Amino acid sequence: MAFLSAFQAWEIFVEESFILYLWGQKPPRGRAPGRYAFPPNRKMAMEWVIPEGRDYAQWTIAHHVTERAERFFKGGAPFSPVLKGNQSVLDDVRIIRNAIAHRSIGVRLKFEKMVRDKLSFLPPNLTVAAFLSMTAPKNTPPVSFLEYYVGKIDFAARQIVPS
Repeated sequence: MAFLSAFQAWEIFVEESFILYLWGQKPPRGRAPGRYAFPPNRKMAMEWVIPEGRDYAQWTIAHHVTERAERFFKGGAPFSPVLKGNQSVLDDVRIIRNAIAHRSIGVRLKFEKMVRDKLSFLPPNLTVAAFLSMTAPKNTPPVSFLEYYVGKIDFAARQIVPS
């Protein structure tokens, strides 16, 4: 549940910061990103980011957010550089979230592939919770995969909105 809470907080953060920057807000430290669009209010900013033919904008797939950022902000900043630089981690986070939330074979296979990529083997009967509790390799000091991924999300958020 802690992982799902962190994932949901990340998704809300990306949407909220995107909308506020598009509306013209600036971060606590630094300047507001250069915009190509100037919505008159928050409601319009929220409507403008919804892709044509959809009822809502999706914020969980990094490359979709990057493409959206490049349409609305000069150089896609601050979203594009951060999301591109953390693409692999954010893909892992989405795979883990989906493995928790969905019970399909396809989701399970993606999760198992990710685990093999991280550990170079797949422990028998591995649950998502057990994986998140395992120590992530190549980290000093040692941290669990849960701590590793939550730390990466936190770092990316601080790059998007410097405080």
